[in-house]
Amino acid sequence: MDPTASVNNDIIETIENEEEILDDSEERELVTDSCSTKVLDSSEQPCDRYWIVYILFYLFGVTSLVPWNFLITANDYWMYKFRDVNPSNLTMVVRKTQFQAEFTSYLNVATAVPNLIFLILNSLYGHLVSIKSRLQGSLIVIMLSFLVTTALVQVNTDDWQNGFFIVTIVTVVIMTAASAVFIGGLIGIASRFSKEYMGAVVSGQSLGGVVAAAAQVVALALRVSPLRSALAYFAAADALLAAALAAGAALRRLAFFRRHARRAAAPPNRHRAATPAAVARKVALPALTMFTVFAVTMAVYPAVTVLVESHPTTAGTDWNNIYFVPVVNYLIFNCGDYSGRLVAGFLLKPTNQWVVAGASVVRVAGVAMLMLCNAQPRRHLPVVFPWDWEYIIIMILFAFSNGYLTNIIMINTTRAVAAHEREQASSLLAAALSLGLAAGAAAGLLLVRLV
Repeated sequence: MDPTASVNNDIIETIENEEEILDDSEERELVTDSCSTKVLDSSEQPCDRYWIVYILFYLFGVTSLVPWNFLITANDYWMYKFRDVNPSNLTMVVRKTQFQAEFTSYLNVATAVPNLIFLILNSLYGHLVSIKSRLQGSLIVIMLSFLVTTALVQVNTDDWQNGFFIVTIVTVVIMTAASAVFIGGLIGIASRFSKEYMGAVVSGQSLGGVVAAAAQVVALALRVSPLRSALAYFAAADALLAAALAAGAALRRLAFFRRHARRAAAPPNRHRAATPAAVARKVALPALTMFTVFAVTMAVYPAVTVLVESHPTTAGTDWNNIYFVPVVNYLIFNCGDYSGRLVAGFLLKPTNQWVVAGASVVRVAGVAMLMLCNAQPRRHLPVVFPWDWEYIIIMILFAFSNGYLTNIIMINTTRAVAAHEREQASSLLAAALSLGLAAGAAAGLLLVRLV
């Protein structure tokens, strides 16, 4: 039995009796209203008053990708840290150093690989650790690691850029591993609620990107140095993590949350036990589709897209020098991704898994188009889309399709399996997503050199 199931025997018996009432048809299993998820013919259940649990799930979704969103988006800061500190006066052309050109690609790998490993470990052994430890403990690790990153803003690293690079990558690996544990536990719990709560987590993850990008633009608009803007920017991330820690403590006090957490902890009936192999067969196609969506996205975003520069006619303007990359590469992309997830939450179409899989493959065209935008420096490919408006349109479509397909896959798949299989199904989808991130990040390292 799961050691996290520290509930009274009478509660477990009640849950088991309720599950005896349910048959294998999900049409009879759950009835969802705006207040709670109720079992047919059961006594009145606690309500999610004022949608507090829903809001907190949204907050956790935002927080779950803080390491990725805030570190990736702080491009101006990384460009400053890894600038050429001994520039040559023989030419007026400012070229990116090797660290500047390739740091984002290394950052992708440092986030994708530990994310994949720890999501898999979480799906295999997460049940041996209590939900409280996984959620609260991982948040504490993320926050401590991010405080280290924040402190390094004030340290002069010009004389030890190699050492700073290593410290940064190690810190990112630790943060990402803890974040993967947090995401695995969060998605597992959310799968026990009605589809709105899973939608809150998934959409919250995208909203986190919007918040990070908007904070970066505001920091740049203050016209302070990259170091001061980064300090304010990372401090905002620290505050967000602290808020999530406090919210986690409050969440466990809510009767509505405790009710569903106890249902998650209760052992299923023997004839309804979900085997990993059986669930894997049911979600094989959606998992492959999820892998494809994120492998395609990560192949160019942000490793290649961060190198795209504004049209030469804007040279010398604030748009070119300050705002182009933060606004287009991060803010517009994240707004497009978030919009796609919101729209998908309302439509939940198409439901045909093969149609969704086909749409994920079609997005490969977006990779080719983004590589033909004005990414610099270039070695092999021509610039076919030099104008800013062309790049922005391609970016919006690419981002919207990423968010839309992600939400469609996650919500429809967890609704298509039996209730006692949802946690395993969502864990498999999360692992497929992470595998896609790792594969895409590896491909990004090659595509950066192909441009």
